[in-house]
Amino acid sequence: FEIVKAEINDEMRTYTLTLEGRNDLSDVIYGYNIDIRAVFDDNFEELLTNQKGCDWPKYLFARRDIEVETMIEVDEDLLNLNFEGLAFFDEDLVIEPADAYISDFTGDNYEIIDEELGNVVIKNVLYNSVVESIKFLEPTLSLEEINSYEEPNIRADNPELVRLLNDLNDFTRANIVYEFGDVTEVVDGKRISEWLIVDDYKQVSLDPQGVKEFVDYIGKTYNTFGKTRTLETSYGQTIEVKGGDYGWWLNRGKEVHELTELILEGANTVKEPSYLQTASQYGDDDIGDTYVEVNITAQHLYFYKDGELVVESDFVSGNLSKGYVNPLGTFPVQYKERNAILSGEDYSSPVDYWMPFYGDIGFHDASWRNKFGKNIYKTNGSRGCINMPKENAKKMYENIERGVAVFVYELPGTES
Repeated sequence: FEIVKAEINDEMRTYTLTLEGRNDLSDVIYGYNIDIRAVFDDNFEELLTNQKGCDWPKYLFARRDIEVETMIEVDEDLLNLNFEGLAFFDEDLVIEPADAYISDFTGDNYEIIDEELGNVVIKNVLYNSVVESIKFLEPTLSLEEINSYEEPNIRADNPELVRLLNDLNDFTRANIVYEFGDVTEVVDGKRISEWLIVDDYKQVSLDPQGVKEFVDYIGKTYNTFGKTRTLETSYGQTIEVKGGDYGWWLNRGKEVHELTELILEGANTVKEPSYLQTASQYGDDDIGDTYVEVNITAQHLYFYKDGELVVESDFVSGNLSKGYVNPLGTFPVQYKERNAILSGEDYSSPVDYWMPFYGDIGFHDASWRNKFGKNIYKTNGSRGCINMPKENAKKMYENIERGVAVFVYELPGTES
């Protein structure tokens, strides 16, 4: 019987346990490396006596219940040493699990990036399973089947992650185009993605500060209200005209509101900005070739329409002796009116043609005058309006429209 026991233990030393892991990573525990051996109870000799010749290996290595309590023993220190040296614990081979997450905006949309399963082993789970497998002389052990891996907490099909993805993509489906002449500004998904806030509860909202900063940007970039303009005068001199209130002027508060609504609607549209005031055209030259030149020094004006001179006229402007000085700058015609009554504290003057361009200052006919131009304005001028001969005021009225630019300037050397 001792010979049989020795043969059994010799055979047992050839035992191997193959551990199969993720990513084709595997390793083997060899019986001879852990000093594996069998320990038999008192019934072993009786059982062996009743077996046919060489049938004992079949009963020992097959998975079946036998009456004899045959115990498998190993050197625990050697087993621990071999266990710690398994490839599954090699830092160069270990991959940490990672949760699924939502990508940055890719240019078209957001996407869910799949979780990384990794291959970090839960040591105590694997160790206990190794011990159990050796006890029953199992040839293989699947780490996946015994759930011995640490798992990511969030997978790609996580309902909350999918909901968040859908919410983000809902916000970024808008495409809003602003056209400033030949230049465009686009509020698309990429830009909107920079304005999104995800709170601690994974709720998505639009950052109003982001929208406001964009509207401020287009205001600063494309507003021309009150800027200094270069004018090639009818006198052949090029001058700078400072001040005035002509030009594009964005209504920033209203534009923030309207843009926000369009984003929330997911609109795909070309949007006209909300303006407090418009100009004739976009670009560095926002006036074009329809405008009025008012030379205070010469008391003479020129009205060009589509590049053609329509009206040239002397006028009388604000009375210098009484301090009625005309404002200089570039201004828009506010409106035009027939048969208006111009009135103040101590006057009331009916006119046939009224075209204001700065508050209560504007062009009109002055039937009470029979002379215009020269130095009249210095002592017998108006309260600031541009008094014109009736026939010239009429022609201007018939050709001018709201918004036409009016240059008011002084030009020494052009005195009448």
